[in-house]
Amino acid sequence: MFKTIVVGAGSFGEKRARAVKESSLGILLGVADVNTGRANEVGEKLGVRSYSIEEVFETDADVVTISTPNKYHMALSIKALESGKHVLCEKPLSLNAKEAQDIVKAGKKTGKFVKMGSNHRYFPTVMRAYEIFKSGEIGDIVSLNGRIGHNGERIKESWFWDKEISGGGTLLDNGCHLVDIARWFMGDFSEAMGVISNIYWKDCPVEDTASGIFITSDRKMALISSSWRQLAGYIHVEINGTHGYITVDGRFDTHGGDKIYWKGENNGLIKCEDFGHVPPQSYVWELNGFYDALRDNKQPEPSAEDGVKVMKMIDAIYESNNRKVYL
Repeated sequence: MFKTIVVGAGSFGEKRARAVKESSLGILLGVADVNTGRANEVGEKLGVRSYSIEEVFETDADVVTISTPNKYHMALSIKALESGKHVLCEKPLSLNAKEAQDIVKAGKKTGKFVKMGSNHRYFPTVMRAYEIFKSGEIGDIVSLNGRIGHNGERIKESWFWDKEISGGGTLLDNGCHLVDIARWFMGDFSEAMGVISNIYWKDCPVEDTASGIFITSDRKMALISSSWRQLAGYIHVEINGTHGYITVDGRFDTHGGDKIYWKGENNGLIKCEDFGHVPPQSYVWELNGFYDALRDNKQPEPSAEDGVKVMKMIDAIYESNNRKVYL
């Protein structure tokens, strides 16, 4: 059993802490937050103690899960590693690729493992899509199209709107989930271009809409869009192969995906599986996979190195947006 402390007691930190409690491989020692009142509140809910941030690094915890605003990911990850703990850091791994690389260096120096949070890999529809792809039923992937988003209400005028703390808008909030999924299915990309804008939340200082095109060395493409003005749906991914396709059609109200459709080498039949009845368990399943890897002394996925590559792809969209070509 892996003794775990969750740093950050906001809504996502509380979800992470509950997941530790529900995991069969973890023991929740407690929660920590700069807001001691909030840490005490969550600790009381879950029947564990609350810590100050500094106390966390003096404990005998095996794992620190970091669920703070993005600005603090790098410093807290490095400090946790240097105190002898493995780290699961909520996505995005950092504000940019340079900071993510510093986390990689700290992991290598200390010999501890770092995992980037990636609970969307554990949506039932996404897991099933990956299983079908790996079976070879749709052949080799030639392209991926994906969109992800919500209406932006839940993060309105929160720290997500503060670029100094968040690093950016929808790309770092939800777009990075699809960037990670695209890499998971297609491997590394070698080129990127993109655009960001503010159309819906006009007073927002970070982007509420973003799109990126990513190209592999053999010219396969992934087109990814993320939004804080997507009023219907949450995640939709189309994976096109040489012999067929897979469509993940997830809805916001289920938050774990709803249905998956695919067509492969099966006499032209379109298959469908409905996961709407499956309770959301992505945080627990992700934690169990993380703990399993630690138990076997293996690198959990996605790694900090994966986090660097995700951030390079996101950095490329921001950079590309500043090099406009007018028609």
